[in-house]
Amino acid sequence: MLVDQAKIEVEAGSGGKGCLSFRREKFIPFGGPDGGDGGRGGDVILVATSDARTLVDFSYQPLYRAHHGEHGRGKNQHGRDSANITVKVPVGTVVWDQNGVILADLSQEGQQFLAARGGRGGRGNSSFTTATRQAPRLAEKGEPGEKKELRLELKLLADVGLVGFPNAGKSTLLSRVTAARPKIADYPFTTLEPQLGVVKLSGERSFVIADVPGLIEGASEGKGLGLQFLRHLERTRVLLHLVEVAETGTLGELEKGIKVIERELSRYPEHLEQLPRILVLTKLDACPDRAKIERWVESLRKKGWLVAAISAVAGEGLNELMEMAWTKIIELPVAPKAPVVQEEHKVYRPEARFSIRIEDGVYLVEGPEIHKWTSMTDFGTRGGIERYHNILRRMGVLSELKKRGVQDGDKVLCDDHELIWEDQPTWERKGPG
Repeated sequence: MLVDQAKIEVEAGSGGKGCLSFRREKFIPFGGPDGGDGGRGGDVILVATSDARTLVDFSYQPLYRAHHGEHGRGKNQHGRDSANITVKVPVGTVVWDQNGVILADLSQEGQQFLAARGGRGGRGNSSFTTATRQAPRLAEKGEPGEKKELRLELKLLADVGLVGFPNAGKSTLLSRVTAARPKIADYPFTTLEPQLGVVKLSGERSFVIADVPGLIEGASEGKGLGLQFLRHLERTRVLLHLVEVAETGTLGELEKGIKVIERELSRYPEHLEQLPRILVLTKLDACPDRAKIERWVESLRKKGWLVAAISAVAGEGLNELMEMAWTKIIELPVAPKAPVVQEEHKVYRPEARFSIRIEDGVYLVEGPEIHKWTSMTDFGTRGGIERYHNILRRMGVLSELKKRGVQDGDKVLCDDHELIWEDQPTWERKGPG
């Protein structure tokens, strides 16, 4: 069974805590601070590999969590960084976030995407030593690792795609020109999931061909099975549009059927109608009037179609069709290679460092940077509280609160910590952790 969509959760490791410690040895009364830094949390990295073919494994294991960094220790012992974890996904996997934004397109072997970044380790008190502060009673907690919910969508990589009505002969053609063994039967929707096969030609030439479930009129409105699988044709370079001629009475009927499929392709949002294609008339072995077929082929060619006539059962015209497809492939420009690391092509835009809103008389200060510094501050020490206050001042939070009209005694909530606004603000722990 081909599973081509999945939802996963990725959670990077948080950084280890920095250590608050002072050197204490006999005959050394003023040893100074010696608290080490915490280690970095592990990243979660998606890696494209041809060893994976579907997304079925993610149905059984949807959560991927990296380990946290080790805590720092005394004697300036830094915590160990946690190892990254790699998650293998099939080549052709597209990664989306919760808002429907594409984060990565892993279309090449070995291509990587940093799905969740691990938090840095907190600094120990030895890192805060300065000429004027030689005994700091201050250490950071580790930075929280990123947590994300992602949607994975697999789009198979193929050079040639097969489209057409059900029972147009797509599966039979695939089975005759490749080693694939799709299910073949005389009833609609024999093909229930996409199939891939490799066509091998003379001179070590080869290309990949993909078959998707047949289209019917109204597929763009959700009818039938094929529309949900058309994403697998987005990466193809050439389409073979198969049309059965054995039970077609007139050229008008044939052209009507062709227009139905073309219309459904044009309604697909990824512009499949712009792909070059070859019109393939199938099941010649069941058509006794070959002269009629020749007239149809000539008429379609005059209208601009590249036409081939075949019988997959009898093997007639298959070599010629595959050579036509190969010629079409090599005529097309080679697509540029995608970058190996998605992070290298990020576009950074300035964002507000925080936001302030008022609810029921409480000033709520929010933002990723607020959450970061709140999580990394040890509010159990006076040094930690003072540093947090200075961070808010440098960020402009305190001045913005004054502009909003904060008064003595008002409550200001930053993440899960509450500040009672006074001449000298007092911090109180609210909430878990």
